[in-house]
Amino acid sequence: MDEQMLDQAIAWQAALEQDDADWDAYLAWLEADPRHREAFDSVALVDAAITDNREQIKSVLAPDLTVPADPRPNRWRPRLLWGSAIAASLAILVAGPILRSNADPVVYENGGTTNRSLALANGTSVILAPSSRIVVTGKDAGAIELARGEAYFDVRHDPGRTLTVSAGTYRISDIGTRFSVNLASGAFRVGVAEGVVSVDAPGVAKPVRLDAGHQLVGGSGPLMLVPVDVAQIGSWRSGRLSYTDAPLALVAADISRYSGKAIIVDPSVEKMHFSGSLVIGDGSKLVGDLASVMGIEAQSTGNAVRLGAVR
Repeated sequence: MDEQMLDQAIAWQAALEQDDADWDAYLAWLEADPRHREAFDSVALVDAAITDNREQIKSVLAPDLTVPADPRPNRWRPRLLWGSAIAASLAILVAGPILRSNADPVVYENGGTTNRSLALANGTSVILAPSSRIVVTGKDAGAIELARGEAYFDVRHDPGRTLTVSAGTYRISDIGTRFSVNLASGAFRVGVAEGVVSVDAPGVAKPVRLDAGHQLVGGSGPLMLVPVDVAQIGSWRSGRLSYTDAPLALVAADISRYSGKAIIVDPSVEKMHFSGSLVIGDGSKLVGDLASVMGIEAQSTGNAVRLGAVR
């Protein structure tokens, strides 16, 4: 892979950290040349490894080199690390454990306020929403657990292997597609943007087939399989929370991640569902916008907000 292609991958890695990332342009670049994905996966893999192993890196850096306290704004300046012997050393140090052959689980967490991009060993790309966590198992990252929050998966087609993503009591199987999974407050949602997945769900005898443009929602009530606009799936990556017949508990949990406030759903409205789109922004207006659209009441108490019926 040439230096120009690697610089482009570095630039896209930095661009995707921003709230206004141009995902259409990124996907067009990714699909223009198979080597683009290879370059981006290489950059994202070391990016994730450096983020997860900062203390180890500090211990081996030369005295005149430092790792910034908050590396994200400037981490991928073209050629800053890549193109030097230091880059190779760091890659071996921090990426090596990720590529090991055993099945030790690797935890990836996004504790920040912007999305986090990951490249896994099997060519799968993952975008983690804020306050989200996945656990990856297997040398080929064939088993992934969404422990909490939301993640968007871009899975390279490979008939020889099946990726399994578990979220609570739900199990998603896939051989190559793009889909988003959300797990929050006992509610579950998976939407397929491209390809097909199958979902094993509690209380269902056979796996549920999910084609592109459909979502499966589970929670306290029965499973719901409904058609959705493909543009809604993973819309949080570009600054919008979009829903089609989603349980209020799931919507409230999403808003909590972006607003930093605990959102409590009162029993008077807990069975309500929401269809619509909310602009994320800095997260401060999400609760008010939701309450206004749904005709419910939002009462603030300290760092918590209770959603309930209008009195």
